[in-house]
Amino acid sequence: MKSVKILLFIACYFASASSFAQSPKTIEADLLRSFKKINYWDEKRSDAGGDDSLENANDAFGKKLKNYAENHAFTINEPFTSLKKERLDIFTSIDGLFRIYSWDTGGGGTMREFANVIQYKTGDKTNAVLLTGTNDIYIPFYSNLYTFKTGNKTYYLGIYGAIYSSRYAGTGIKIFAIENDKLNQNVKLIKTQSGINSKIFYDYDFGSIAYVPYGERPTITFDATIKTIGIPLVTADGKVTSKFITYKFTGQYFEKVKS
Repeated sequence: MKSVKILLFIACYFASASSFAQSPKTIEADLLRSFKKINYWDEKRSDAGGDDSLENANDAFGKKLKNYAENHAFTINEPFTSLKKERLDIFTSIDGLFRIYSWDTGGGGTMREFANVIQYKTGDKTNAVLLTGTNDIYIPFYSNLYTFKTGNKTYYLGIYGAIYSSRYAGTGIKIFAIENDKLNQNVKLIKTQSGINSKIFYDYDFGSIAYVPYGERPTITFDATIKTIGIPLVTADGKVTSKFITYKFTGQYFEKVKS
């Protein structure tokens, strides 16, 4: 009987220790340590093996973040203030069911490389997808997130960007949805001349807005009240103008309307 009590005490001790180890504060501290290694090796890239170490640091952080996002449902509501201060961008939907984590991997030169973890909630559990680039696939960064509800459907509109060089960049909007307990990354809801699409994207000359204060630069916007997406008009030579192209939700698709 005594040995049984000892075993129960040991089991309870380790269960308590495990629970403590997975507290929000401890998870954030663990993620922060891992994330800081990316910045460290980004600064040490010129050292021998620096590029490999930077790649390994990104791989380790991405997998760690995905693991926590999948196995600890409360993380979808955590502010992760210390990580944001280190430039991990985090955007959460109004309904608290969808979140995007986005960061600069330090890879590339003037063409920047990024990675994302998309976390979403179904019932009492959370799921996560890690998105990293390859030679054939460019992963953008996310800079904003809108929530759009129509009828019994909820859509998540992510504003994303690309940096190709010190001069050329791009901005887009991509629509997501949680359907049948799975993430749909190809929600075809935007009707354009090319067909029905899940996103709109435009390239531009960064020099055309470089001297415009950051908060005043024309970019993609969404107004949930009047159900419209605003896309800055870009000239043939890549200059971003103050004029906008408007797409309005007509009940089935976002469709271009006359200005």
